[in-house]
Amino acid sequence: MLLSEMKIGHFRVYFRGALLAVVLLGLVVSACGWQLRGSPGGISLAGQGLYVIDDIGSSDLRRAVRRGIEGAGGRQVESRNEADLVVILHTRSSDRETAAVGVGGDAEEYRLEYRVSYSVEDSAGDVLIDRQAANAMRTFAEVEGGADQRRRREDDIEEELRDEVARMIMLRLQVI
Repeated sequence: MLLSEMKIGHFRVYFRGALLAVVLLGLVVSACGWQLRGSPGGISLAGQGLYVIDDIGSSDLRRAVRRGIEGAGGRQVESRNEADLVVILHTRSSDRETAAVGVGGDAEEYRLEYRVSYSVEDSAGDVLIDRQAANAMRTFAEVEGGADQRRRREDDIEEELRDEVARMIMLRLQVI
């Protein structure tokens, strides 16, 4: 008999069949390649060389992209000829707007948005990803201490957004 049954109170417990079903389900799920989000397995840029063309001229963004490449398991190369993928950073913009106003008309919350347009080619110049934008947004409350403190907070958030956009670009590269 495949199932062993035991009655405990009003419940019936099935031993072998339940265990067998769990084991089979685990094998089926692992065989189809399903991965937990954020797990180290799955698609990566491991071993791929990436060459970055920075039309923007932002050293902060280049550093964020370099960290993104390394974090995804890729390596940054120094020439197009060495590259498997060529990432072209076209434009960057950052905007701040008031997100909420208090009763007295003073700003209570701000929204920062950071956008980068980019495209991807192979080493021969064939377009793999047409020009598109990656953007990240964050809302934050007014900071005590006035405009200088708010500007420092905006700088910190912009750095976080820049890193987030670089990670988005790397995620997009991983599915090529």
